[in-house]
Amino acid sequence: MAVKSLGDALMVIMRRHGWTGTRLAREIGTSQPWVSMVLSGKRDPGMARSAALLRRVGWELELVPSKEDDPVKRRRFLASATSVAFMPQLTPSAKPYRDADYVRVLADRLAHTEEQIGGAPLVREAVRHVHHVASAIEGGERRLQGAAARLARQAALVLHDTRRLGQAEKAAVLSLALAGKAGDAQAQALAYDTLALIRTYGSAAASAVECARRGLALGGLDDATRAMLLVRLGRSLAVLPGQERQVRRAVDRAQELMDRLGALDSAEIMANAGIALSDCGLPARGAIDLRSAVAAVESQSPLLLALYQARLAKTAVRARDIDETARAMTALSRTVPLVTSRRVDIHVRHLLDGTRGWSTILEVKDARERLAEVSGWPTGRAWRTS
Repeated sequence: MAVKSLGDALMVIMRRHGWTGTRLAREIGTSQPWVSMVLSGKRDPGMARSAALLRRVGWELELVPSKEDDPVKRRRFLASATSVAFMPQLTPSAKPYRDADYVRVLADRLAHTEEQIGGAPLVREAVRHVHHVASAIEGGERRLQGAAARLARQAALVLHDTRRLGQAEKAAVLSLALAGKAGDAQAQALAYDTLALIRTYGSAAASAVECARRGLALGGLDDATRAMLLVRLGRSLAVLPGQERQVRRAVDRAQELMDRLGALDSAEIMANAGIALSDCGLPARGAIDLRSAVAAVESQSPLLLALYQARLAKTAVRARDIDETARAMTALSRTVPLVTSRRVDIHVRHLLDGTRGWSTILEVKDARERLAEVSGWPTGRAWRTS
């Protein structure tokens, strides 16, 4: 998640350690009602006190630029960044990949950077991380195994974004094994979610459904993870025939949890709900959820924004909504230069192919030309889908 306030930081720390608000209050020396007010944004203690409180649980503030005029320079800066805004203090004597806190930093950094620039520039880094954390499965360092599970899972997501699906699946399987050794149900659920994502489109769709269900069967999950697994179940079912009722049920159950989630988590649920509904033949309803997701991530994550805009455009094509198709493709053309993502490239290619029949309509013609210009794909030929 994007960390822009003390409340966001406290939420990250609670999830990281599996703490309740009461436990966090005890650790930082405050009351549970005070923590609740900070989490809800009703109290802002200021930078000095925020820094002092975070130090009590081993975290510190770091200043990073929030804006760069040149999007290419911004992307390069983010690609070379070595940390996220809230960093744990590391143990100097430990080897990097044997320090659980450091491994968690790597997982957070990989997630943050991918959200900003896409997965393609991060492939070598992701593969390297998987290689180094694999050995954590031996021995009994459960805290390290839990951290390694999260890093392996994030590496799997990077590899999935670049469509290296075989490597992505191996990393996700490693994440699941590490989480099992750690006894970390939350990390196991996230690994199952990632496996379902990787397997949804293709010959393993039924296996994707099973992964989502296994994740949901685990106990002690937070609302965000449970909601994500429910929409993942919906997306996995949506590509199978005759599952519309089950898809809608899973999506509705996920959305019932959204009042308890943060803005970015809610946006992810809405986007995946929209994709599931569109995939099972309900593009009009899917478009409503996708519009909400696009609006929620505009200032948060260029990668998510590009993916959601692309999905909205494809949903509009399915619905034969020419005006929305043109609007969504035009918006996407402004986001594409900010990211380097194989998934985004494939969506763009599909859109240019899928709208060739509308290329004489002025608004669509203009949107196609804009998208082709920024992506490098020509508009005059069909492309094989994948």
